[in-house]
Amino acid sequence: MIKIKKIICLVICIGMLGTQAFGFSHVYNELDIKNDIENTYGINIIIPEDVDYSEFIDCMSIMEKSIKKFPDNIIKEITDYYLNKGIATNVVLDKTEIIKDLFTLSIIDESSVNIYIKTLESSLYSESHYVSEQVMIHDFSHFISDYIIEICDNDKLKEEFEKLNEGFEYGTWSEEHFKVFVNKHSAISFEDDVAHLIWYAEANPSILRNINGGDNAIIHEKLKLLAEEFSKVFNSITANTKLWLDAIPQAPQSWAKDTIAEMKNRSLIPEEFNGLYEAYINRGDFYKLILNMLHITVGEEELIDCFNLTDYEEHVALDPVKGEVFVADGMNYTSYYNFLVNSSNALYEASQMGILNTDSLNEPEGYMTRLEIAKLLAYIANELGMNISEFEIVNYNDIEKVAENEKPYIYIAADKGFIKGDGLNFKPFDYCTYQEAYIIIYRFYNSL
Repeated sequence: MIKIKKIICLVICIGMLGTQAFGFSHVYNELDIKNDIENTYGINIIIPEDVDYSEFIDCMSIMEKSIKKFPDNIIKEITDYYLNKGIATNVVLDKTEIIKDLFTLSIIDESSVNIYIKTLESSLYSESHYVSEQVMIHDFSHFISDYIIEICDNDKLKEEFEKLNEGFEYGTWSEEHFKVFVNKHSAISFEDDVAHLIWYAEANPSILRNINGGDNAIIHEKLKLLAEEFSKVFNSITANTKLWLDAIPQAPQSWAKDTIAEMKNRSLIPEEFNGLYEAYINRGDFYKLILNMLHITVGEEELIDCFNLTDYEEHVALDPVKGEVFVADGMNYTSYYNFLVNSSNALYEASQMGILNTDSLNEPEGYMTRLEIAKLLAYIANELGMNISEFEIVNYNDIEKVAENEKPYIYIAADKGFIKGDGLNFKPFDYCTYQEAYIIIYRFYNSL
């Protein structure tokens, strides 16, 4: 009887996971997303008069995703700071046909901080306007930089930066400046240097991480100083945030080193993950790693059979800055486009397999918890035909923190050896680092 109960519970859990994860079912309402951004982040979104809000829904969707890339809640801390001084924070959306107009800066006066965002008309949807994630993060990085410069000990931080600049002065440029600046524009001033470090750390961490061939560089030292300053300034930044650690080269710890080397030999860790070990792994990267492993282990044909994958024909236009979008035949284009501008090919495949909940476009930005990984691996194992109906119940001290219908996932993960506790606790809601994720994926790989 005990075994039957476990099987029934497991069937219900697996069924729920698949049902929640699959499908493009989210319906976008331009007023909903506008109100969500304004209420959550204390921002007033201003759209030109006599313009239908729906024309800017793609832009607002990208704005929401971009804001979520920044460390926990710091945008709201900044807008609250200005509001307490009687200053409103406005994001002013408008249209343009000139690429250079996309990169604009915030302007502060006595009553408002105005972040001007210019949008391009979609080459596919004539009534849709959007701006790329790169541009959006660039604009908000300057907004954050302006705030940091205003409230921090500007002279002290600038002095530390100038020491690291090795004699290269702001306002001048030569090819040698790449030793200490992320790009030509960051050398214009100390303020631009700070803003572009934030921009690259949030939008292009892999570029910063590998800027010196995987070794530490002056730019990384600047980023560490800036991370320390953020920890002092923002209440929402904690010791567990691991701020910008994915933009700084790391080395695996001794307990993981040999396994990671073996995984690289078997191509289980793609090159893009070089130097990523101690930072928390986000959902998007975990999906990429698990899909890469499945393609190597199971193969394309078996994956298609097991998960009923459909190969949609794709049509290519221009990218979001230059006008490029991707559209799949046989789908609702509006829903698909909104998902795609917030995802990647790996995430699209993950959604087809039922392991990604596309109702939440911002899901890939969050970190993976150990419980989430346990649920994901149990689902995949079941779809691949692994017998997971029988398992030993492990009485972890913290198991009561988990909902009853989610406990079987932990029991399966522990019984099959995918995820191990520390003997007493499973730590279901702890985030997983990249090196921990590598080890978990390797154990799963060996079980297939």
